[in-house]
Amino acid sequence: MSVILVILLFLGWQPAAKNARGNQLYQQEKYEEALASYTEALAEDGENPALHYNRANALYRSEQYPSAVQSYTNALDGEAPLDGRARYNLGNSLYRMGRLEDSIEAYKEALRIKSDDLDMKYNLEFVTRQLQEQQEEQERRNAQNRQEDGEDQEDREDQENQNDQEDQEDQENQEDDEGQQPEGEDEPQRQQAPREGELSKAEAERLLNALNRDEQDIQRRLRRQQATQVNPEKDW
Repeated sequence: MSVILVILLFLGWQPAAKNARGNQLYQQEKYEEALASYTEALAEDGENPALHYNRANALYRSEQYPSAVQSYTNALDGEAPLDGRARYNLGNSLYRMGRLEDSIEAYKEALRIKSDDLDMKYNLEFVTRQLQEQQEEQERRNAQNRQEDGEDQEDREDQENQNDQEDQEDQENQEDDEGQQPEGEDEPQRQQAPREGELSKAEAERLLNALNRDEQDIQRRLRRQQATQVNPEKDW
């Protein structure tokens, strides 16, 4: 009976009743309702570490981990047993948030207060191993990224060298082309088309050939005529 009176005097009648109601709801896994009762109790006794601790537990069960971290932090001013449990649950909340390094520090602080707690030791070992695995995985990824970046750099350099070589070859080909005469330049110039009224070269050659043939025919005819006539006597 005296213990109960001490607790009631410590908490005060109204905060104690609301805290007890919160504990009852918490045991029934009605965490949202328990959270409301603890919050009402804290409104009247905001400096009580036990109320902060109970409220933090309800927040944790409601998966409101950032708020739970804050409430557990507010409970750290309590006596040593409460302080150890608060740090342990603080480590659990930080782990749920993915803050593994902070979680490990919280477990270590809890073990300094209660070094024989097996749950604290197990959680500390578990989270430490998980953090190491994450760091090793990150190192593998970083090494792979560095390797890929190196390969990409080599590919870019190879491509640049190839482009430079192609540009140099194009420049050399262009210089060779400039040193040569244009295609067809050595060919004789084509004859200009005849002006109107003039004969083309081909037409003039045909006409000349025809005239030569006519002259040869005339000469042959004259020679035949001379062979058949009697030459007159020569006048002395």
